[in-house]
Amino acid sequence: MSISRTGVIKALQSGKAKDLLGQAENPWLDFKATPYPANDKGKFDISKDVAAFANAQGGMIVCGIKTKRDDNEARDIADSLHPFPQANVKIESYKDVLNDYLWPRVAVEYHWFPDPDSEESGHYLVIEVEPVPERDRYVIVRRSLNDKGQLADGFVIPERRGDGSVSVLPDAAYRLINEGYRRVHGAERYFTEAELAGIRFEAIGRPELAADPFTRELATEGIDHMEQRQEWQNTPVLYWQSLPAGRVDLLSGMFGSANLEGKLRDQDVLRFNGFNFADRLGQLTAYAGGLYLDKTRCALWIRPDGSVTAGAVATPELLCWAMEQRGTPNRINSLVLTEMTLEYFRIADDLVAPLNKGSFEHRILARRFGGDQPRLLGAGAEFNLFISRGRPASTDEPWDKSWSADGDPERDAYEALRLIYGLFGLDVSTNNEVEDRRVPMKAFRRS
Repeated sequence: MSISRTGVIKALQSGKAKDLLGQAENPWLDFKATPYPANDKGKFDISKDVAAFANAQGGMIVCGIKTKRDDNEARDIADSLHPFPQANVKIESYKDVLNDYLWPRVAVEYHWFPDPDSEESGHYLVIEVEPVPERDRYVIVRRSLNDKGQLADGFVIPERRGDGSVSVLPDAAYRLINEGYRRVHGAERYFTEAELAGIRFEAIGRPELAADPFTRELATEGIDHMEQRQEWQNTPVLYWQSLPAGRVDLLSGMFGSANLEGKLRDQDVLRFNGFNFADRLGQLTAYAGGLYLDKTRCALWIRPDGSVTAGAVATPELLCWAMEQRGTPNRINSLVLTEMTLEYFRIADDLVAPLNKGSFEHRILARRFGGDQPRLLGAGAEFNLFISRGRPASTDEPWDKSWSADGDPERDAYEALRLIYGLFGLDVSTNNEVEDRRVPMKAFRRS
């Protein structure tokens, strides 16, 4: 029995899940009798299964259909229906697990289908996985299960083959690591056995940056244009920017209350009175085929080519907020800097990136932070009774740094802060809002 992906969806949509009985699992189709549980094994299993499809041709996981083994043909066959209540699954929890455990981010969609014959409002859940572009392979699972069935440090590179998943063997992973390192650094360099044994996600090496030189040149012109429009030419400004791989047409998902425009007008900001890009006064407008938010002291511009640019003045009006009361008006308030950075990546990673469905390069650029009145930055919170002495920016030249997007706002915010702290000769670990190489949203939600 053979069926297409469209055929699977049509069978479930029409309430004829029984038509799938007898169907064999294959390279793009997997059945699960029950949804993934919320324990460590469940988190690992959904991460492993999704990554395996993403590293192959994509596919779908149908939860609510049990299989049995056909020993004659050595494959699993859909054998019985087990629809379950929607309340048994928290889709947001699945999303959080995948965003946290997979790198790079994988495009995943969730579809519910009711079973008309179920007496308990039973449903089937289809988890549809898009393959990652060739340049982004391989997706890795950042944690693995130890011999006690608990999540532990380590990584797994799964791949869908036939009707099951396999993990890349250590020698193959070793070669992938070295190939990735050479692509990033343009030189031969091999890890020692000790380094390989202790390797973590951060040590694997980032893939090539997404944007080509022409795209970066246009992006810099976009920053220049924002600077002129906002009249910031003589003002210290920090810019955040995100650039997609290749040219992308966002128009189909940009305008309208149900699309990006509506989400920007009604942002789920971390704090209502916090430091963010919320459109409180209806300042969001259509501009140059994209969307532009002008808040005077900060601005956000999403262009039809998929790029995102945001800027914030490094003065007491915003990034140096309230520091004149301390007698240091040129000192950046680390709390404001951290919250603005996290809010930017919540827009770039969570709202814009899904429309592109490809690789992203993130960038941070500081202009006019040096000179006769350099911007200062210090360790620790800014409103303690005693605050540390601020360090001046180490150069007046534009501080321009880029990295391949993680796709997780908390991790990308950390990376951006790590780079901007470097401008002042500081380690980002001195920032009280940083925790375990990320900037947790929960601390701001509680404020």
